[in-house]
Amino acid sequence: MRHNTDILANLRARLKKAQAQNQVVALKTGTEVEDMGFDEIAVMREISVENSVKIMPLVVKIGGPEARRDMRECLALGVDVILAPMVESVYALVNFVETAEGLMRETGKAANLAINLETGTAVRNLDAMIATKAFAALSQVTIGRGDLSKSMNLGVDDDEVLTVTRNVLTKLARQKKLTSVGGGLSVHNIGSMSEILPSNRFNTRHIVFENSEVFARDAARNLSEGLYFEQALYEALAEMNPARADFYAGRNRQLEERLPHLRIKRTAAM
Repeated sequence: MRHNTDILANLRARLKKAQAQNQVVALKTGTEVEDMGFDEIAVMREISVENSVKIMPLVVKIGGPEARRDMRECLALGVDVILAPMVESVYALVNFVETAEGLMRETGKAANLAINLETGTAVRNLDAMIATKAFAALSQVTIGRGDLSKSMNLGVDDDEVLTVTRNVLTKLARQKKLTSVGGGLSVHNIGSMSEILPSNRFNTRHIVFENSEVFARDAARNLSEGLYFEQALYEALAEMNPARADFYAGRNRQLEERLPHLRIKRTAAM
């Protein structure tokens, strides 16, 4: 991948603007459903640092609870939070934490640890996971509503999915865990989500928002600005890595579905 100083500076400026105006508090990416390689993750790290000072933490979702190579790469890049997906049981949780802590001792590098709760099985096993020392080692827990709803054979905004998500958030708050909710967030539902769900944060594929009163007052606009940033990120990555241009273009088409007014603007301009 060809790094371009001007492109990176522009992305960093956009990120700082979103941080100042739209309650953006972290960057997020991953090797799992996000399908990012570590050269791309390195770009995310670079734009979240200015003059050797971190301006924003970087969260990276790895390929699985025991993805050792992913963990090593994250530690080498100075990732702030390593997030494990598909943690559905005490075994998976303990395995993730013990593996990560062992690699941190080995490398002398550190990161906060987090897990994704994204299936009905994970929700049913949450009490057993909370009872472990491994759970105490976590800094945060993310709820992936998209996969959770699929595991329940329901739509992402179904009342039962919202009830389960709210109950899990309440349980996690009692454990004083930082919480984030992602999956299926759009300009159409983010306002109600910010009111209904007692989550500390909301996240898209690459942006994390603080669920504050300021965010909630204009939730759709704040989410939109985050999604605009994601579009700019994909366009920049396509310029730096033309071999993946089709992939990035596909991701931008998906974003347009969450920002339908963009389609109207573009159609009108044609």
